[in-house]
Amino acid sequence: MSQLQKKNETMARKSKEIIWPHLNNCNGDMAKDWYVEYTIQNPATGKKERNRIYDGFKELSSAEERYAYAETIIKEYTDKLNSGWRPWKLPMIEYEDVLAYKNSKTFAPKTVMGSSLIKPLFEDYIKWKKPLVAESSLEDYRSKLRQFSLYLEEKKLLDKDLTFYNNVLIIEFLRTLSEDRDLARKTILQYQQVIFDFFNFLKKIKKINVPNPIEEDMPRFGKIVDMAPAAMPEHIRNRLQKAIEHENPQLWLACCFVYYTAIRPGTELRLMKIKQINFEARTITVINEISKNKRTETVDMPNELHRIIVDEWQLHKYDSEMFVFGPNGKPGAQPLGENTMRERFNKYRDRLNLPKDIKYYSWKHSGAQELAIAGVNTYELQRHLRHRELATTESYLRKRIGQRSDSIRNNFPAI
Repeated sequence: MSQLQKKNETMARKSKEIIWPHLNNCNGDMAKDWYVEYTIQNPATGKKERNRIYDGFKELSSAEERYAYAETIIKEYTDKLNSGWRPWKLPMIEYEDVLAYKNSKTFAPKTVMGSSLIKPLFEDYIKWKKPLVAESSLEDYRSKLRQFSLYLEEKKLLDKDLTFYNNVLIIEFLRTLSEDRDLARKTILQYQQVIFDFFNFLKKIKKINVPNPIEEDMPRFGKIVDMAPAAMPEHIRNRLQKAIEHENPQLWLACCFVYYTAIRPGTELRLMKIKQINFEARTITVINEISKNKRTETVDMPNELHRIIVDEWQLHKYDSEMFVFGPNGKPGAQPLGENTMRERFNKYRDRLNLPKDIKYYSWKHSGAQELAIAGVNTYELQRHLRHRELATTESYLRKRIGQRSDSIRNNFPAI
């Protein structure tokens, strides 16, 4: 798209919020006050505000001089409006830069800016999102908004009014991510979703009347890469078990938990306490404070896992407030580090020369795969995987296992 096309498209989209500067010549009556008028929607109030420029017309004695002067004023204010300038004065506030890196020179922890400019609103959005998502997800939101903010800073757009951020600008940001950073399509779509959610927040929660610049029919950027951890076939699981079980029993216990319960191996498993295990009912409750989806849910514990944790580990004899995975290879008052288990697993994977797409998380997909092969119906699998929608489980199965048909496998006519 050429620069002229971009400019024309930008102005066309802004026309929804702006009636561009034009002359009112009072039907050519030189005795009256001529003026240039424009109308623009204030996102803080949702109202369209009319602005008139009278200065300079009365001093001009001929119509020709007034028309020439009007052209100058119209160009000046059209350029200003198109560049993001707005006629209202914003109240200044001190705010915390929630996108700041610690000890960073790029982002100051505290700064002052117009109250309805975009950076103070990032703070409002992150604070609103915090109780709704897990800390790891919140950090992902923060990271993606940080990249968006850096892009706006580089383009000198951080001081622009909210109405300036339109579809063309967002498309250019996503295109830059795709071309300069060579990101996968899935990652680009995640950036797109975060920005969409941010502008929805402005409109629905902050009551700021500004259109969402993410439209339904967005271009698709990024390379197509399947980044999902692979499910492991039985022979690979057996090799890993042989290498891990006796050398690192705690890591093997974690692998069993993920495989048998589909509990996510990050925050959900790392911060799980013994009191979440019901040894009599043979269930495990994932509480909302550590759950990825912020919902408290209970999953069944298969017999084999129950045998491991009771007969081999005797977890029921530990203090219920202890974390299942603590230091020194046993339950403890403190949890293991965030990346400890993953790094341990990767060392075994690499030592066995297994593919890099075999990950610690693969145990979850492997368990789901074996359940599907064993004939567990989709509804039961949905509950086990803790998917909110059945369609999510169906999509999960299509992607990782494919369409399975006993009739085709067993009754296909020979050639």
